[in-house]
Amino acid sequence: MTWDGLERPVAALDVAKAACDAFGARLPTASELYRVSATQSAAVGQSFNTNYLWSLDPDDHLNQAVLRLSDGGTSTLAAASPGAYRCVCPPASMPSAFAGGHCNGAPGTECFTFGSYNFDSKDRPALRKSAAVWECTNEHAHLADLPQLVEAARNGLPGSGRFLMTADAADYHDSSAIRWSTTSWTPPGDAGIIDFVTPAPFRCAGPAAAVSANPNAIDNPYVGPLSRYKSETVDTAAASWVAAQATCVARGGHLPRETEMAELIQQGLPNGTNTGLWSADEVGYNGTQFLAAINIWTALDQRYSFAYTGDAATTASWAYKTDASHAFRCIYYPLDPSVAPPTTCKGGCFSLVLPGTPAPTMWFDSLDREPAIMSDAFATCAAEQGHVASERDYTEAILGGLPNGVGNGNYLFTSDFGLGTNPTLATMIVQWTAATAAGFADEYPSDMTWADPAPGRAYRCMWTNELR
Repeated sequence: MTWDGLERPVAALDVAKAACDAFGARLPTASELYRVSATQSAAVGQSFNTNYLWSLDPDDHLNQAVLRLSDGGTSTLAAASPGAYRCVCPPASMPSAFAGGHCNGAPGTECFTFGSYNFDSKDRPALRKSAAVWECTNEHAHLADLPQLVEAARNGLPGSGRFLMTADAADYHDSSAIRWSTTSWTPPGDAGIIDFVTPAPFRCAGPAAAVSANPNAIDNPYVGPLSRYKSETVDTAAASWVAAQATCVARGGHLPRETEMAELIQQGLPNGTNTGLWSADEVGYNGTQFLAAINIWTALDQRYSFAYTGDAATTASWAYKTDASHAFRCIYYPLDPSVAPPTTCKGGCFSLVLPGTPAPTMWFDSLDREPAIMSDAFATCAAEQGHVASERDYTEAILGGLPNGVGNGNYLFTSDFGLGTNPTLATMIVQWTAATAAGFADEYPSDMTWADPAPGRAYRCMWTNELR
């Protein structure tokens, strides 16, 4: 990366972008500025470089993330305001996957590899969630979610001991947060919450090799040019939360997570209807019922702000899971042809095969695993190249015939967290029996609730050939 040796005269964001573009350069991302700051590599920044510089990372419709080279500190500035900047000329070629310089870390060890995924080996600078989502997508990756980070941390991913924002929603305006400094991770003390608009460090994670979009045909397709997630350009008619999930499975996809939808919107998902679309994210209990996260955008919104403001500007909000209906769109993940069916399922493997050729497939333990604390459950499934099943995974599988549900208060851990007693995170737990499976609605109190993540609890592992 070649940098301007000096700051250029202050200019509005669009003017600064145009000045860099004019000679084949561009503005740097926030992490690129952070890496060369005085307190990181000092490759460009010195302690006297205290002006905030434009980055490429949008905060919302009107504001942009800025960073100073003296200490890597971040702030926000109105895009129309004058700001200092430096242009950069990237290398002639960069990997088309989340590898090499796309990862954030020390030169030569930027990426930490676990399974099929690469992770940033060091924290990225403190940004609000919308900018963090944008930056990870720009690097051919995704904002890392909490289960991914736990699995990687238990297998050696270096930690800073700072709370990191994750892709998971803890409630309608907070992300789940995680910290670790060794290969141990123990909730609830090492889990917390961070408001969507509060700048926080984060990590990106993504497939280590270049991927292609899901190859199966769907109606009205849209493919993210960077993430390769596939969705639909028009809303599906309103349905209940679980009916929306079942509809997406019948099409060969899933109801998207809230952050996945935000990622697609920022890449150009068109035809936003300014109505709240279901997501698959559970976002806690408000005293009446558990809630699901929803995304709201209008037309084309590549500066999607991903924030709850409680007014007409809200782009991330909530709905009761018991609501009769909301519109939705499905997501279709890239597929990994190298994945073979697992051989270590407890009690044999239950397969949920979705439509398509090749078929997106999920495999589950047919029997509950022995109770374990949350962190050990994550580690056990990861050691077998699987994952603790999420609440969405269970819902899809139970409706598809997942056997041997014990029910009667014998709840299973899911990999999903939600805000319990502020600021403590609780774990979502589910139950079912053969008699209740057909009517499973993932609703409190019959099908699910939440619990302290510290005591041991039974769980099941899940495997998939999807690159999520």
